[in-house]
Amino acid sequence: MWQPHLVPRATRRQHAPSAAQRGPAIKGGGKGASREGDEEKPASEEGEGRNALPMANVVRLMRQVLPPNVKIAESAKQLTHDCAVEFVSFVGGEASERARTEHRRTVAPEDFTWSFQNLGFDSYVQPMQTYLRGYREYDTARGRSSRAAARASAAEAVATAPVSTGAPVTVTDEELEFLQSIVPAPPGGY
Repeated sequence: MWQPHLVPRATRRQHAPSAAQRGPAIKGGGKGASREGDEEKPASEEGEGRNALPMANVVRLMRQVLPPNVKIAESAKQLTHDCAVEFVSFVGGEASERARTEHRRTVAPEDFTWSFQNLGFDSYVQPMQTYLRGYREYDTARGRSSRAAARASAAEAVATAPVSTGAPVTVTDEELEFLQSIVPAPPGGY
């Protein structure tokens, strides 16, 4: 069997046998160890940005909408995290594809609203447009040009969002009613 630690570093690439020549490697080495070839992982799970959404953020959001005395199983946390990552990838991929087909390198908020509409998530479109309009009003009121606003970092955008600063935002009664119908009230009420 080939052992990489016995081959000098400079020559490892030249002498390294292919995976077919080495045969399947054993993971773990102990009782019940599985062979590498036994389980196939989807290409999307092979490390590249799979956990770009921190688990702690997902758990915090779960706790905000559940009563305080409810415990969340680890498997439920993991499943919700995986679903959230998949959902963001799904919608973001569609928005990115639209920008690419229009020969743009930047994905705009309108690409996301379009992708939500295109993928059948119509109930998300109106709240997104309402928030985006409010954010742009707030940004304009602060005296920023649209070019400077486009360069603002995502962290600054979240930190200066109208909700957190109390800046006035124009929302129609219809939009307010709609938002109240889809956003659950906190467990203790408002």
